[in-house]
Amino acid sequence: MSVACSLDPYRVSDGRQTGVCGTNHAVTGSCRVWAALLAVVAVCAGFVFRDVSQAAPPHRVVLISLDGFRWDYLQRPAAKELRRLARRGVHAERLTPSFPTKTFPNHYTLVTGLFPEHHGIAANVMRDSALGRFATGNDPAVRDARWFSGEPIWVTAETQGVRTAVYFWPGSEAPIGGVSPHRFFPFDVTTSRAARVDSVLAWLALPDSTAPRLIAAYFSDVDTDGHNFGPDAPETDSAIARVDSVIGAIVDGIDRLGATDRVDVVVVSDHGMAERSSERAIALDDYVSMDSLEIGDWSPIATIIPKPGHSGYVFNALIHAHPHLQVFRKGDLPERLHYNSGDRVTPIVAIADEGWSVGTRSALAEMAPGRVYGAHGYDNALPSMGAVFIAAGPAFRSDLTVPPFANVHVYALLAELLHLRPAVTDGSLDSVRVLLR
Repeated sequence: MSVACSLDPYRVSDGRQTGVCGTNHAVTGSCRVWAALLAVVAVCAGFVFRDVSQAAPPHRVVLISLDGFRWDYLQRPAAKELRRLARRGVHAERLTPSFPTKTFPNHYTLVTGLFPEHHGIAANVMRDSALGRFATGNDPAVRDARWFSGEPIWVTAETQGVRTAVYFWPGSEAPIGGVSPHRFFPFDVTTSRAARVDSVLAWLALPDSTAPRLIAAYFSDVDTDGHNFGPDAPETDSAIARVDSVIGAIVDGIDRLGATDRVDVVVVSDHGMAERSSERAIALDDYVSMDSLEIGDWSPIATIIPKPGHSGYVFNALIHAHPHLQVFRKGDLPERLHYNSGDRVTPIVAIADEGWSVGTRSALAEMAPGRVYGAHGYDNALPSMGAVFIAAGPAFRSDLTVPPFANVHVYALLAELLHLRPAVTDGSLDSVRVLLR
C-alpha cells in the first residue's frame, strides 16, 4: 500500500526542522556563538557535557485501538495476550467513553483530549450548514480538515519535531492545522491485520534517526462482529481472539527487537457494546411526521434537526412518545454528558434506553425477528459502554489496576510519554499520573 503523501514519505509533515536554540527553526550563527561560550564556561567550571553519541535511544509509544472492545472482554478466555500485557503494566477497571459512545467522536477524543462538543466530531453522521454532510464512510468529508477542531497528538508531536506514523486512526487522513502524520494510510477495510502488524514492527525497527516515535494503529474486528452478532456471541469471541493475537504479535515483536525497555504500548478502545433486538425498537415515524425534520445520526441516539417552524411540534411530539426514549433540547442534556454546546450538536437529541433502537419503521424492519445484534451510542455511564485501557512499558507501573477514568485524559498521558508540550484540553495528566512510575 502506498504512503498517503505526494512527496518524500520520510519528510517531516510541516517541513520544518529543530534547531539548537529552540524548536522548528534553523540553527543560526548566534546559536553557535552561544553554544561555544557555554562550552568554555562549562570546561572552566568543571562541568562535563554528556556525549550525545552515548545518549539513550529515544523513547517510543505504540497506541493501539481495538474498536468496540468492551472492558469486560478482557476476562474472556480469548484475551490471554491482553491479560499478559495488563500484568506487565497497568489497566483501568474500565475506560469511560465520551457521549455519544460512537466510533468517530471517541477516537478523536482519545487523541485530542476534548469532548465531542468541543472537537467538532459530535456524531458519526453530522450536517453542517457550510460543509454539508459528514459520515464515516464519506471519504471527502473525513479528509476535510475543516470538520476537525482541536489538536490530535500526532499534530502536537509533528509540530514539536517528533515523527509519527498512523495506520487508520479516525481523523488521521485530514491535514488538521495543515499538519498530517509523517506516515499514514487512507482507510481500507480489506487491509489485513498482518499487514498492519508488519508495518508497526517495521517502523519500530527503523534507525532512531528516521523512526517514528509515536505509532498508532486501528483494528475493527470486535466492533464489526459485536454489531452483527451481539456482545455474547461466539463470533464476537472469535474476533476477540483475532485482535488478541495482534497484541501478542506486536508485544513479542518488540521483545525480539530488543526494544522492550524503550517502547510503551497503550491499548484502548472507543466504547463497549450492548445487546439489542427487533423486539426493542422505537419507530419515530409512529409519533412525528418525518417531513418536519432531518436526522443526522441514527440509533441508539437520534440527532434531530427540525425544519424551520417545526421545532416546537417535533419536540412536543417526541418528549413523551415512548417510555424508553429520552428527548432533550440542546442545552438541557445532563451536564455530565458534556453535550450541550458546539455547532454540530443538534437542536434536539433523543437517546434510547440501553438495548433499544431508534429508527424509522422501514429501517427497523431490516432487523431479523428473534436475532440478537449489538449497539453502542448509549449513555456513557452504562457499564456496557465501558471501554478498555491497558498500558505497559518503561514509563508505567506494573501489575496495577486503577478505577475507571474518562478517555479525555488519554491525550495528556500520551503527551507526557513523548515529553511534548500538550495543547489545552478537557482532560488532565493529574487524573492518570498514578499509572506512571
